[in-house]
Amino acid sequence: MSNKETMKPEALLSPRGETDTMETAIEGIRRMFVDKVQHDHIVDERQTPARRAAFIKQHGSAHGVFQVVDNLDKKYQVGIFQPGARFEAWVRYSSDVPDERPDKNTTVGIGIKLFGVPGDKALEEDVKATTLDFILQNTEVFFAADAIEMVEFKAAALNGTLDAFLQDHPETARILDEMGKRTVESVLTEPLWSCIPYQFGEHDYCKFVIRTQSVAEPDAPADKEAPGYLAKDMQERLYNGEVRLDFYVQLRNNPDTQSITSARSLWKEDEAVPVKVATLILPQQNILARGQGTYGETLSYNIWRTLPALKPVGSIADARKVVYRSSAQVRRNVNGQSIAEPSEPRLPGAPTPPYQPTFEQPWPPAKAQQQDQENTVTENFDAVAELLLEKNKYHDYQYFAVSTRDMQQSVRITDTQHPVAGITVGKVIHFDNTARRQDTLRIVFHPAAGKVKRVRFSVSVAFDNPVFAMHVKALDDKDMPVTMDIALLQGEGRATIEADPGKTISALAFHCNEQLASLELDDFRITYVA
Repeated sequence: MSNKETMKPEALLSPRGETDTMETAIEGIRRMFVDKVQHDHIVDERQTPARRAAFIKQHGSAHGVFQVVDNLDKKYQVGIFQPGARFEAWVRYSSDVPDERPDKNTTVGIGIKLFGVPGDKALEEDVKATTLDFILQNTEVFFAADAIEMVEFKAAALNGTLDAFLQDHPETARILDEMGKRTVESVLTEPLWSCIPYQFGEHDYCKFVIRTQSVAEPDAPADKEAPGYLAKDMQERLYNGEVRLDFYVQLRNNPDTQSITSARSLWKEDEAVPVKVATLILPQQNILARGQGTYGETLSYNIWRTLPALKPVGSIADARKVVYRSSAQVRRNVNGQSIAEPSEPRLPGAPTPPYQPTFEQPWPPAKAQQQDQENTVTENFDAVAELLLEKNKYHDYQYFAVSTRDMQQSVRITDTQHPVAGITVGKVIHFDNTARRQDTLRIVFHPAAGKVKRVRFSVSVAFDNPVFAMHVKALDDKDMPVTMDIALLQGEGRATIEADPGKTISALAFHCNEQLASLELDDFRITYVA
């Protein structure tokens, strides 16, 4: 039995077992959520992988776009809220219960992570992060006014004196009772609130609100007695269509009735009217796509990972910073995951099955893609789902498509099986020439993205006889060579192919001969004509 398991909850509050200061209370909250509850799940219950300390039950993760309104009033132009600003986003919907608990009557919440947000952040260890987080839940206020009340509530819950505590705290009891009676139809239709206040510029304070603008219907009405009905409903609605959520700022306009120190203070919306500042758009998608749910579980959400002009206020907010940070560190250390914030979002999976070419239309319409300032883009497949691409198929990725139009065998996008120019983890294009026959794998670049002049890529090649080589052709849109072929020899390395002056590359053709055993390709660097 672990030492932490034998510790009494009141001993976790402070060295003296009391909560006479906010600082002591915050440390007590951290000890109970992380050192006690999360520790017991991981060590005593052998929870694998390690999970969060709160809002454990994930209903689904989805990618989207956070679009600030174009005509935003001047007084709301604070931090990220600038007219027309647009950020890629990933969201995680969850309930504040363990996985084995049914969904009915649970508190649900959303974590929103925006990518590409410039500026230093308020969270000390992530000052240079380019992400920004929001967390909201389906209750307007928090049940505890401050950190002292919260730690006393948690201690009572752990030591079996909760009934007595609630008798002495009727307002907390009332809020918890209302939360426990609420039946959620769908996480995508629930109104959500930040509960705690935030700074809004130098002199103002606000809360955040989310309301549904539009959402697709599920295949059938949710069976609320089913233990996982919220996940099923979310899956069906997003598979059937787009979701639009309106994001509001509720500015404080009456300090007498709108406290910034009590998280239990209700800011009445008829007095402090919420104003729409952005739309969160979740496009139609399959949230069951391989890897998407796992990606959502690996993301860490912290309300302090934000701009200083939007930082949270109050002791409950201070406690969340400490608890979220500690919980994320424990979870990621146990699971062997990186502590650092991602610099780029996971790319969404393909919304449709692989393309079936025809004689009339051998390639699907191209899609314009954004390029960086150096006019070079990268595709390394790390953020895409695994895929089996059968013969005579076509699959569209961000900057090009992988085509098996001229093959009689299948190709996979899967985890690397051999070092590829020093890369030992991550996804690659993988081809096993099991039939030992001639095949041609094509990489077809999207014309609308620009004219390609140079391509660099990592490669690992294995032959039955190491004296053999495979040839790669760079072709224009009429399948005519635009430069000399390059030869790939046994082993791994980096390859470069560049079009002759005045010519551009529309496709690469990898000619696989009978001696080829396997081929892996990764880390494509595509340079466009300026």
